[in-house]
Amino acid sequence: MNSKLQRVTSSFVRLLLVVLLLAVALLFAIIQGGFVLWFVFFMLAPFVLYSVFLFLTPINDMTIIRQAPTGRLQQGQDIKLKVTLQRKSFMPILFIVVQEMQPKGVFSQLEQQMMRKIVPIGFKRQVNWYYHIPNLPRGKQELVGIQVTIVDFLGWVRKTNYVTAPITLIVYPKIVPLHFDRLISHDQGQFSQAQKPQIQQSTMVSSVREYSPGDRMSWIHWKSFAKTGDLQTKEFEQQQNEDACIVLDGLNGPRFEGQVSLTASILNAVSKQQERVSFLSAGQQHVFFEGIESQQELQKALLHLAVIKPGNFHAVHKYAQDQALRSAKTIVFITSALTEEWLEVLARLVKKSNSIIVYIVRRDTQELFAEDIAIEEQAKVRGIIVHTIYEGDFSSYGKEDRK
Repeated sequence: MNSKLQRVTSSFVRLLLVVLLLAVALLFAIIQGGFVLWFVFFMLAPFVLYSVFLFLTPINDMTIIRQAPTGRLQQGQDIKLKVTLQRKSFMPILFIVVQEMQPKGVFSQLEQQMMRKIVPIGFKRQVNWYYHIPNLPRGKQELVGIQVTIVDFLGWVRKTNYVTAPITLIVYPKIVPLHFDRLISHDQGQFSQAQKPQIQQSTMVSSVREYSPGDRMSWIHWKSFAKTGDLQTKEFEQQQNEDACIVLDGLNGPRFEGQVSLTASILNAVSKQQERVSFLSAGQQHVFFEGIESQQELQKALLHLAVIKPGNFHAVHKYAQDQALRSAKTIVFITSALTEEWLEVLARLVKKSNSIIVYIVRRDTQELFAEDIAIEEQAKVRGIIVHTIYEGDFSSYGKEDRK
């Protein structure tokens, strides 16, 4: 409210100065006379009159309409965003200055000249301009509103108004077609004929352990909680299912975008085969999608992949006792750098899972260092299958283990 009052006061003061300038020119012309002074007066008069009319022109009647491309936006896509400004007044305006306010995502990274434009308008009641954005990054891209400024010929009178025009673009990860006819065997960690999932879960409690974030409420041992006040989770004799679990490493990695793209591609390919798979987003926040079968469930997982951001956390503390990992019979772990922490977590699951396969996304062979080789060799010794897959070429996925 204060800023709006300041803008109105500033415009009014500017108008008074312009009118005062014309009055002074008229006064000198009347008193002194002469061609030059009257010429100056008549030269200033049209500009001053236009400034007065511009000051009286309403600017609050302007509306902004944005038109984004229809359909799903995908990472790496080029788009053209159309912006339309409409007004009701017939008053001619030489030009307007439009500037995007508080842009988020990719829009905040665009050059200032794209976010601030001078648009000629004249007698038009509708004008258009465009934003061309190449190579869209994954994530949520937002525009909130536009600040519209009108000025007279010489910049004496200036009026500003903020027009809200929110738009949110969700850019999904790039999905690469994967061609494989077989899913991972739960017995050998190889590709064999897929079987329909069958849940194998017993209600026989074998032991209790410390509660871990992500555990179901139904697994909590309420009797021990009533006695000790500490949350503990029940462990069952059989608490595994036949679903493969795709696990995305949420740690900050050198090729995190490649990890997300590979994960989305796998989920999409499995869905097309009408198979069932679980998905765990193992980041700072534990997000688990159990038994993805329908398109609706797939879209929820892809939406999560569209907005996920990497972070830093201690994998052992957060996921060593994670029930989603412990209950999975087959784990496909996708990362760009296998760390010692994640190796320890996966090694603890070797006895519980029939197979654990790690896919390491790299740009090229130059990203392979001695410490990476050492950790990967340790993983293989502990019974974990490790494969390298290169960013931009996921066609090798699913072919490494075929006989």
